[in-house]
Parts: sequence; structure tokens; C-alpha cells
Amino acid sequence: MKHKFIKYHIQKDQLVRVPKDYLNEFGTGDVYLLDTGPKIYLWVGKKSTPDEKFIGAITSVWKDQDRKGAAKLITVNEGEEPKEFLNLLNGKIRVTDQDTEGILKRVALKQHEFKLFRIHIEGDLNLYYEVKRSKDSLDTGDVFLLDTYNKMYIWRGQKSSAFERWEAMTIAEGYDDERAGHQEIIIVEEDEEPEDFLQSLK
Repeated sequence: MKHKFIKYHIQKDQLVRVPKDYLNEFGTGDVYLLDTGPKIYLWVGKKSTPDEKFIGAITSVWKDQDRKGAAKLITVNEGEEPKEFLNLLNGKIRVTDQDTEGILKRVALKQHEFKLFRIHIEGDLNLYYEVKRSKDSLDTGDVFLLDTYNKMYIWRGQKSSAFERWEAMTIAEGYDDERAGHQEIIIVEEDEEPEDFLQSLK
């Protein structure tokens, strides 16, 4: 039976998509979002931190706002999973003490997947999460990172803030350090997109 949802893992202030081989695995110290479209489930592990719970809740609301409040937000605590939640996972769920963040980093590096991330700063809250890799995802009020592994494009909306632009550069440099400097960081201004950037969004 095919899974009919997208699963995300909360990594500090980041929302990272979970590979299909790990959809049924949950870390007790982690927080996850399961996005079915009509419903967004926030799964909260017993050992997750208050920060992870807060970021998970805010991010689920933010994703709901993207679809104009059409989605229903449901919090699911570890060990109290309702039947409809378990049905999404074909009745199988495995909770471990394993470090999900480490697993996802290794998988992402191995697969070299192209990913698009949105950076949005609202008050004291910094949101950094993956969005659909499409030109339609770009918003003039925010900054986006397009990660093609060898290149990291920083797309800067005309109405984005200086703090969002600074945060984007900090994140991009962090990825570059992890990959031992094998990555080129390229600044892209709205309405001045190079062809290779646009092709990478398709």
C-alpha cells in the first residue's frame, strides 16, 4: 500500500523531508509533521524538547496558512496515536532512540537530491523549512535556498528583510563547511534569475 502523505522531521529550526524508507520510523526525542493535504499531523515524541514542539506547532500553522487554512491541524503524542494516524502508516510504527537527524544527513548526501528551502523571519522566530521545488514556491517577501549539492543558490525576494538574507548566507555557509568546501554559493536576485537556476527548479 502506497503512503499518501509527506513526512517531515523537525531539526532545530528546520523542516526536513524524510526519505520513503524511513516513513514508519519515529525517534522518541523528535517531532515530525505528516502532511496529507487535507490534514497535517504533528507527532510529538516523549523525549522531544520544548523548542522542537514549539517549532513543530508554528511550522504546521505556517504550512496551513500557505493553503489558506484549508488543512486540519492534529497533534499526536507518542503512544496515543489514533487509528486514522496509524492507518496512514499501514498500521505499523516503530519508535526508536536513534538519531534521525544523522540518518537524514547521510541519505541526503548520498542521493544528492535537489531541494528548495524557505527562510522566513517573524519577530524572534526563524523558520527554515523545505517547500516544493518549483518557481511557484518563490515569494517576494522571503529568501529561498536552492540546494543542488554542488551549488547553493540564495534567491532573495525584493521585499525580503536584511535579517532573512543574512540568515540564508549563514545556513549556506554551514552546508558548505559540512561538504568540505565542495559547494559554490550563488546569490540570485528576484527577476534576475540565471537559466541554470530556473532549470534546477523544474
